[in-house]
Amino acid sequence: MTDLFILGAGFSKAIYGSMPTMAELSSAVLRNREKVGLPVDALRRLGNNIELWMTYLSQSQPWLKTHENDRNRAFAGQLREQIKEIIDDRTTSAARSDPPSWLSCLISAWHEQRATVVTLNYDTLIERASQGLQITDKIKGILAGQMYPPYFAHIASRSDTLWSEGTIATFSYLKLHGSTNWYYSGRDNFYGETIFYSTVSSLGSDHLAPEKASIARSRDKEALIIPPVTEKTTYFNNETVKRLWHEASVALSNATRVFVIGYSLPISDLGMQLLLINNQPRPQTPVYVIDTCADVATRYECLLPELQITKDFAHDQNPVEKFSEHYPNMPTAPQ
Repeated sequence: MTDLFILGAGFSKAIYGSMPTMAELSSAVLRNREKVGLPVDALRRLGNNIELWMTYLSQSQPWLKTHENDRNRAFAGQLREQIKEIIDDRTTSAARSDPPSWLSCLISAWHEQRATVVTLNYDTLIERASQGLQITDKIKGILAGQMYPPYFAHIASRSDTLWSEGTIATFSYLKLHGSTNWYYSGRDNFYGETIFYSTVSSLGSDHLAPEKASIARSRDKEALIIPPVTEKTTYFNNETVKRLWHEASVALSNATRVFVIGYSLPISDLGMQLLLINNQPRPQTPVYVIDTCADVATRYECLLPELQITKDFAHDQNPVEKFSEHYPNMPTAPQ
């Protein structure tokens, strides 16, 4: 059995109610527009959709002059920083509390199943919650570097000759749109550049010194927050980012069960739509849609008509929590 999970903003919001959806993130950015100096009129024409804003600003538009496109790219960099700031603030608030019991239950099941977890979220809630788990009598917690692919480097390796968080057999965590604790140079072209990640503290922990020390090593870098697009963007030229998407495609095509939690399949996220269409598992593979909006399941039925879309957890009564408690006892799918 090979289980694949796809997580969207609704999953993080189920963990901590103040985590923003894309619409809420867009509204938060607009409220602080004077801080960034964004071209608000142009963005408003694109609707309350920060994904479209990032797409517009980060790509050269043929009707604009060179200096106007350069200015937009500068705005895109400022926008990424503001997104990071908003999500970090919400994550910091969430980190003061212990993880909900259903989340610990789900992560433990991921570990047992050696599942592949693909996320479109930028936050570090999963990393923090995993770190506080008692996995076995000998293993206390799963560190970020143990769930990330091995081709990421800890930020401490920039100054220390050797650095390792150790390895354990656990679930794979693929963050296709980047993360607030991933760093790169910020250059337009960073093809072969190493992507670094920083340490995070566990949920409910007041021991923040290692996290702060780790972040301090990244002061000359920028957070790798990737617009969810594929057209003419340089982000996907980086070898590490390309490999993330390749690994997600392989995991999807080999999956015997797919679970989509809190990801509404927005029309602006063309990259994910193409990934799903072109790397489908065998026909009639069950796809469980876990969402507070039942209409989301219909979108998956239209996009993936050959797969078996299951709507048991597509309703407005705590679907993420109910599914997470149910998942460890679900019968396995046939190989």
